[in-house]
Amino acid sequence: MKKIKSVSASDVALVKASSFFDAEWYMERYQDVKMMGVDPVGHFLWIGHRLGRSPSPAFSVPRYLQSNWDVKVAGVNPLLHYLKSGVNESRIIYPVQEEGGSDERQECRRIVTAHNREWAWSDHDKTLRRLEVLPSPFAADKVSIIMPTYNRAGMIGAAIRSALAQTHANFELIIVDDASTDETAEVVKAFADPRIIYTSNRRGKGVSGARNTGLDMATGEWLFFLDSDNVWKDRLIEFLLKHAVETQSSAGYCAANVQDDAQQTKFILYADFDYESCLRENFIDLNCFFMRWAGPFREFRFDESLRRLVDWDLILRVAAGTRVTGLPYVGVDYYDGSSERITNKEHVDRDAVAALQHQVRSKSRPLIVEPDRIRDASSYRIAVLLHVYHPDRVLECIEYLGNIRVDFDLFVSTSLDEQHESLALIRQAFPNVRIFFYPNLGADIAPFLELISTFKAYELVLKIHTKRDVEPWGDAWRKGLLDPVLGSSELVDDIVERFRADEKMIMACSADFYKHGARNTIPPSMEQLEVLAKKIGLSHHLDKDWAFVAGTMFWIRPQLLLKAARMMCDSEGYSSTFLRDGAVEHGLERLLGLALWQDESNRVAIVSMDGEITEVGLGEGVSVEGVSQTMKRLSSR
Repeated sequence: MKKIKSVSASDVALVKASSFFDAEWYMERYQDVKMMGVDPVGHFLWIGHRLGRSPSPAFSVPRYLQSNWDVKVAGVNPLLHYLKSGVNESRIIYPVQEEGGSDERQECRRIVTAHNREWAWSDHDKTLRRLEVLPSPFAADKVSIIMPTYNRAGMIGAAIRSALAQTHANFELIIVDDASTDETAEVVKAFADPRIIYTSNRRGKGVSGARNTGLDMATGEWLFFLDSDNVWKDRLIEFLLKHAVETQSSAGYCAANVQDDAQQTKFILYADFDYESCLRENFIDLNCFFMRWAGPFREFRFDESLRRLVDWDLILRVAAGTRVTGLPYVGVDYYDGSSERITNKEHVDRDAVAALQHQVRSKSRPLIVEPDRIRDASSYRIAVLLHVYHPDRVLECIEYLGNIRVDFDLFVSTSLDEQHESLALIRQAFPNVRIFFYPNLGADIAPFLELISTFKAYELVLKIHTKRDVEPWGDAWRKGLLDPVLGSSELVDDIVERFRADEKMIMACSADFYKHGARNTIPPSMEQLEVLAKKIGLSHHLDKDWAFVAGTMFWIRPQLLLKAARMMCDSEGYSSTFLRDGAVEHGLERLLGLALWQDESNRVAIVSMDGEITEVGLGEGVSVEGVSQTMKRLSSR
């Protein structure tokens, strides 16, 4: 076999000694090498890598170059670079991706279990004990209960009794009979309770029309819904109103015990709320749902053009304007048997369900992109998103979060196992945390954008993550991002107050890592940004002195990112494998900064490592220093 003289013998020896060259595979894949009769290692080192050929299934030359732009620009052999320096720099390698193999982009959807075949009843009991001792500021508030019915004479009595048994006694039960032909009216009238208001439609209006009749009559301060074939636990209203106080919510829900004809449990319906998951599949039963009935909330009505899925449609419209919070308390026995009811008497063509689902989703998506939201006593609330990938950094993040003295809702996104000990530490420190599980895609940016529609109703969001050490600079990058946003309680108070006082204050971040966009973006990442910016109408800002936070930790008003998030939630997704640079995630990291320019009068608070805050206009105060230079400087402090 011929040797190639122009190839270094030491390089040949290095490659052969590694586990990344498969001579048999190389010659079988590239038949011209076999025909030439040359040494396959020599061929790869001489010209093979220049042709984009890979040395083995375990090492993809094109993907290594794609993720390491500096190697591509230098024109060096990718495998030699990795063996000589890349491995010590913790550079990532990728296997050869065959044609027809895994997609380059994948969706990053939350992993949700809403139909719970198993339920943590011990945790449920703890929830009950906690609710029992909570104060009841809304104990005197009047509640309106809407109950539509159709031919439920045999079941409506149990539903009515469950309403009358409520520990929260100040309510009106509005029963709207949608032209029943059985003895429903007689059963209702037999209850001699002045809190029951009964009305009957002369002709059937359907479930939406019946409920809307009830809404037109409602005079309470809170709204609940109870179908005539379902039953409430006797403390449901009490507990949900306590939940509203505890979470400062104007809308929420509990869990349902879904039963068959034999009253046997099929599953417990419940999942913590996020908008995108609910948009994909409803997991909130209307019998479990409540909402404030004042101000803009009184404008909500059920869509009478829909014959099914009307509860899902209403909940999505409410959630587009206010926070919706879940309570893992089983407060409803939900009948899911075969008997006729008002909702299944009308539209039983199962083939039409998919079309109806599409219709509901199509109505909801434009609503969530609009920045307008309901402003009431519950609207000024702060959310914190902690993305956990490196579990060894969780304790450090918990300590930082201890510097937040104002009330906040903690969300955790992670791809770790549900039982991981680091998540247990978070639950111990923050019992009300909502932990959402996602595929390991899109780094920390994908879950953040997936949750923006949920964060829309918050005034302010803090985004942080468990960033690893970067050698040789250690924790300089992580601390350089965290200290300026969470360095002390006084600093956090100051930042939050600046947002409260000035609507044009739209982001607070590290002054050191608030980087000039054009000067800190390599060509592949800029190409990604240009594509993304064009899709949401921001291309005309690319020639400005825009900046982004290198490392994506910051305080931000989430309404700025609604369009970017909607684009990604409806897209083909995120990189299926991590790339060091030039991936869609790097374009998105920069798009988050470009989005600030939607209003050029917006302002940013840049914070030094010492906690000094400087308010700047867009294009001002940006750092032109490279990220590695910044880390080197900070590590020497």
